[in-house]
Amino acid sequence: MPLALALSAALAAASGPALAQAQATPPTQSSTQPAEPLPYTLEQAYAQLAGAPSVTRAALSVQVAQQNLEAARSALGLTVSVNGNASYVGSGAGTASDGTATTTAASLGGNAGVSVSLGLLPWSNNQSGLRASERSLALARATLQEAQRSARLNVTQAYFDAVLATQDVQMGAQTVALRARQLQVAQAQDAAGNAAPEAVLSAQAALQAAQSAAAQAQGTLDTAQRTLESALGVSLGRVTFSPPAQATLTLPDLGALVARARTGRADVISAQNTLAAAQDTLDTAQRDATLPDLTASVGYGGGSAGTLSTSLNLKQGTLSSAYSVPVGSSSGSAGSSGGRLTASLSGSYVVYSPAQRASLSADQAAVTQAALSLTVAQQNVELDVRSRFIAAQQALTAVQTRQTQVQVAQQQLATAQARVQAGTATPDDVQSAELTLAQAQRDLLSARLSAQTTLIQLDNAAGGPQ
Repeated sequence: MPLALALSAALAAASGPALAQAQATPPTQSSTQPAEPLPYTLEQAYAQLAGAPSVTRAALSVQVAQQNLEAARSALGLTVSVNGNASYVGSGAGTASDGTATTTAASLGGNAGVSVSLGLLPWSNNQSGLRASERSLALARATLQEAQRSARLNVTQAYFDAVLATQDVQMGAQTVALRARQLQVAQAQDAAGNAAPEAVLSAQAALQAAQSAAAQAQGTLDTAQRTLESALGVSLGRVTFSPPAQATLTLPDLGALVARARTGRADVISAQNTLAAAQDTLDTAQRDATLPDLTASVGYGGGSAGTLSTSLNLKQGTLSSAYSVPVGSSSGSAGSSGGRLTASLSGSYVVYSPAQRASLSADQAAVTQAALSLTVAQQNVELDVRSRFIAAQQALTAVQTRQTQVQVAQQQLATAQARVQAGTATPDDVQSAELTLAQAQRDLLSARLSAQTTLIQLDNAAGGPQ
């Protein structure tokens, strides 16, 4: 054992300067030096979220829903239209009863007018369209918020993967260097006859495994960067990723999360909209079955002064008015008659209709089904929140475990350093302990990032911050 220790120390002393010189001497490069990678932070990634493809699509849907709502609001006002008709009767000749010849002059006649309509009663088509547009806008906004939260989560996960892959690349390089030195030691011991033949093969296999792991870590880093670029819809170029500032890892109140999820999730709002639309359809069917198709009309005028008329349709809930004047050669003769008031009331009521009853029953069933779907949607989001809450609890427990492992690794490093000073260990033992500590710190970082991700997922499951 003392001979092996002395040989290992001698190899470390001899190879140390050579390795340092080899690392310090850069390889021959062309005159064009590649640009240094720029640091890229998580905050910079968040600043580019607005351009993410999924967010852009959802934002466009909100714009369309907003325009539809403005159109529905405009439809609540007066609708004004102009109308008219014209007719022409040619001249002709005939014979009267007394045998004399008669001639009929040509005539041109017609009417021109203007009409207005207004959805007056709450169940008019305009009011129903407005409510539907309001529901569509609310759903589009909720969908946009979920798209933003989902994009933020995807970016966070991709960035965290890149951070961990960066740590793995650095640790991979350290591991390769350590395994290479261990192989040299094994070869030297084998040459001195102080090692079994399989020791060299084992050290060589360990070096190859370390090189493979380092290459895999580099591939993982490239994949994480491409995933991040895809989530943001941009190209980042050559950048480096650094661990974000440590966030406060605390569990929120479960009851508040459940209450928020049962009202704010997009799938719940969608189910609420479906229920409201089914209820509107049922209300319309019930009015059709209950209210008569009644139209009351009042008119005044006649002759060249024109005619003004107003009518109200009870079932449609629409008030309309119209004014028309005669035009052409017939308007002069019409002017001889004076104004007069007219009023009319017409209507119909369905006394018996099996088809109407069947339709009403189907609409009632649709309301029941929509209400059940809403209940199921609320139960599903609550289950989602509760399951993610448990996952967050487990993630926070894992952080505490990893913190303890870091403390153990720190103690092991201190022990190795003390043994080197006492002459009972080699510098390779210290380097191995340093690598173990680096691995424990990497695992702690992974646990913290995983816990932070699960807390974001929990918040998203609850419908996001209010």
